[in-house]
Amino acid sequence: MSKPSDEPGSANGRPGRAPFIVGSADPSVLATVASELDRDPEVTVQRKLGPPEGPTLVTVEMTPAHADELKAKFGPQVTIEPDSPVQLY
Repeated sequence: MSKPSDEPGSANGRPGRAPFIVGSADPSVLATVASELDRDPEVTVQRKLGPPEGPTLVTVEMTPAHADELKAKFGPQVTIEPDSPVQLY
């Protein structure tokens, strides 16, 4: 069994995978996207916030290249951004 990688862009020991936040101003659009993300073998859905029929935010793990593919597919109706830990100062 391999140990987790400390390389940039890796998450949970899977090289190239990173956390992302997926959102939309339209909850019904995000519900459709979330359903598709659940079925996408390239994506690990970590958490969905809000009700199933209209989530407000979805956190996922995927490669940056796949995030770019999804951005192109869904267009401006969906926001996909890298997630990072909150840093207190």
